[in-house]
Amino acid sequence: MITTARQLKYKRIIKEIDGFILRAAVGDKLPSERKLAHRFGCNALTVRKAIAPFAKSGRIVRRIGSGTFVNGNSLHGGGDFLPVYKKDLNKIGMLIHSESDAYALMVIKSSHKAATERSVNLRFSYVEDFGEEALWEAKNMEQEGCSALVLPWFPVGCAGRAVEFIRRSPLPVSMPVLVPGIEKNCFEKAELFGKGTISQTEAACCFFHILGHRKIALLCPNQPSDTIMQRRLSAYSNFICRENMENICGLVGESLSYMNTLASKWSRIKGVLAVICHDDLHAIRFMTAMRKLGLSAPADFVIMGCNNTNEARFSDPPLTSIYDDYGYSGEWLIRNALALAKGGTDQSSTGAKHHLAIRSSCGQLEGTSPKILSGLKSSGIIIEYEKETQPSLSSMEAMT
Repeated sequence: MITTARQLKYKRIIKEIDGFILRAAVGDKLPSERKLAHRFGCNALTVRKAIAPFAKSGRIVRRIGSGTFVNGNSLHGGGDFLPVYKKDLNKIGMLIHSESDAYALMVIKSSHKAATERSVNLRFSYVEDFGEEALWEAKNMEQEGCSALVLPWFPVGCAGRAVEFIRRSPLPVSMPVLVPGIEKNCFEKAELFGKGTISQTEAACCFFHILGHRKIALLCPNQPSDTIMQRRLSAYSNFICRENMENICGLVGESLSYMNTLASKWSRIKGVLAVICHDDLHAIRFMTAMRKLGLSAPADFVIMGCNNTNEARFSDPPLTSIYDDYGYSGEWLIRNALALAKGGTDQSSTGAKHHLAIRSSCGQLEGTSPKILSGLKSSGIIIEYEKETQPSLSSMEAMT
């Protein structure tokens, strides 16, 4: 049984390499033996054995220190070739980055739902980066009949490589980010992109301002290249200046020491501090750092996250979180991918609806709920109360 399984895996590797060489251009680089071993769930020796016949026949060439490259695809290596499928305009591939966070997984889930509702066949594959490995996967998806790809999320640090991948991809790619030169790949029109973050941040500031807070801080990761974060910083600064308030902005790195230092600094304004965070993870990290100092929400400060992930729901205390409708991202990623497959575009021009899930990290808000709703009406934000902060019947009647 073990021998049979090994033989099947060995043959599968040969078939995939054979198919890759047939589709590739001379000079294309194969994934490393380590990456291939990880992909197929085998050891490097099995991969090396599968590659050897192609090197011997001259179809690939190994260059010490550089890697393994396609040397030509006119000669057959004698293996079983992958069938070439006709492109299916209703078959889309999705490349999921191995570091996908809670937010990314919710976008992936909503994309799957949108695809299912449209009877779109969605094929998934995981990648660790957007170099040769991602191109390998894209070519495999093309071979299997996919007509376009969806890139639901990627780390900020991979942005440059992701953009280069999109430019080199054999299939058109739908993505959630606007990049100069490839604007058509973004699921939102250029004039709309980023405006949702601005109005969302404005609504978050307005929420705390209506509650009477005058020490409103913004907590973000220290990522200058993140265009979405830059828009959030800009919206926050604009609100603070307009209301003649103190700008309290904290940019932190991934190390615990950065958050601990910021918590120590902001602890000096405990009791009046209201914190808006770039995402739920940073909000939870900040609450943890403050707890080390003997401070907690909402007794010593109030705090709001962003994205409304499961971590927000089950944090201690449960975290108030502002977020956009995930169905929006999933729907437009799929819609634009389907359009790109046909040589067109289908980009959103309206933007997502903003939601505010109110939980106990902002304290008990029953008495002020009607005022909050009135103040946020112009932004179109949708207020959601968890059971623990559900307004009283009289407050609900006042809202209507």
